[in-house]
Amino acid sequence: MEQPQQLISEQLPTDGSHQPTAYLKKANDRLKEDGKHGKTATIKASGKSLALQFNYEGQKQKGINQPFTVVGVKEAERLARRVSAQLEANQFTWNWFNGLLGKPIKATVVEKQPTCDEMLKAYKAHYFKEKMGLKNIYASWYQSSRHLETVLTGNNQAISPEVIRQVVESTSNDTPARKSTIGGVINFLSYFDINDFSRMLEKYKANNKPKSKRRNVPPDKRIIEVYENGFLPAVKCPDGYLYKYPKWQFLYGLLATYGLRVHEAWNIKNWDKPVTLKDGDWVVVTDTSDNEAETVYEGSGITISAILDSGNEKKILCIGHETKTGYRMAIPLSPEGHNWVEEFNLIQPLNLPGVKEPLKLQGVNKSIANCTSQTGRWFNRHKYGFTPHDLRHAYNHRGHNQGINLATLCQSLGHLPETNTSTYLSSMSDDTKLEGLLDTLNQTSQKESKLSLALKENEKLKTEIELLKTKLKMYKAIEESKNKK
Repeated sequence: MEQPQQLISEQLPTDGSHQPTAYLKKANDRLKEDGKHGKTATIKASGKSLALQFNYEGQKQKGINQPFTVVGVKEAERLARRVSAQLEANQFTWNWFNGLLGKPIKATVVEKQPTCDEMLKAYKAHYFKEKMGLKNIYASWYQSSRHLETVLTGNNQAISPEVIRQVVESTSNDTPARKSTIGGVINFLSYFDINDFSRMLEKYKANNKPKSKRRNVPPDKRIIEVYENGFLPAVKCPDGYLYKYPKWQFLYGLLATYGLRVHEAWNIKNWDKPVTLKDGDWVVVTDTSDNEAETVYEGSGITISAILDSGNEKKILCIGHETKTGYRMAIPLSPEGHNWVEEFNLIQPLNLPGVKEPLKLQGVNKSIANCTSQTGRWFNRHKYGFTPHDLRHAYNHRGHNQGINLATLCQSLGHLPETNTSTYLSSMSDDTKLEGLLDTLNQTSQKESKLSLALKENEKLKTEIELLKTKLKMYKAIEESKNKK
């Protein structure tokens, strides 16, 4: 009779304790299968108790007050799924976890939000510390953050969308000012790691489309009109102000004729005395014979006559090195058929307006001279329709239309050829372009007329030469006939 087969023992405990261990393994397998990597809580046995293990601000293992039994593992699995869901939704907090376990919830400490004024002070201190040493730091701050400073100063509220809108809308849309202000706001918020207003600012940026403002460069005819009619005192002008008009008219003629920047008129070196170039600057030549005067001439090969010198026909102007473009020589340029040096009455003692401290720099970035600012106001107040700097552009256009050598024109203006042909020529008005085209056509026509006359003259000479040759042959034949007889 066949013996019954014996079962091989799995050597499991006979007290039933293997059941929770097996159930724990199956529970963790289910949790890992259903969960997301890095966002899943699992169950750990710690002695006779259970704990949850998960990653929140680092790896954590927290007790859940459940025994290591089948029932305890079932409850632990339920809690683990709740924790995994919160982790995956990025909503997990310790207060929520304590509430899940029935523990008392700690009162949340709300950090005091800094006010707009406090944030501005902190950011401004950081800004100037970080950019210390930059040449135009104040100009940079003014350009990007002046509206931010205006709105936030003294504001004791927390930063908000309304505040950001107020800062941006302090500027007009479709302007460079709005573009700079938006950039300043973005840098400000980035310093505090605030990303709440990104979408709003991106919308402002997309809707802001600045258009470059074209200069109103006057044609030469308009420049002459303003010189003749733009400096007539008003009927009710006080007698004490009448002397100012000739001075401003003189400056106007100087700027138009030589293409100067305003402050360069106060840096002319050779108006009433000749100068020589020494050590990178113009030095006045005197008539004395002392050692200083003798030193002036040593090693110097460039001496320029005074503008008021009656024998000076070229009227070359010498500008000092204190100006933006350094020391240089400038030539006068007048329209064809005109001599503005004479017509604008420039041959007189330097008759500049009485501006107090004309070369003292002012403005936020300390880059605008008093004389430049006041001259701009004079042009604006009298409604000439263009700025003092537009006269410099007109000078450049005049030189191009007259065919002045580019290198000479750039040297006279004191800038690079790239600047001349891009920035300056881009502002040429249609009237000036037409004038240049017509001048070119006239010159071409004149050249063609001269060539035509020359060709006709050449043909006439050829005919005369042929006639002379025929006569010469005839005379030779007569002479030979006589000799034979």
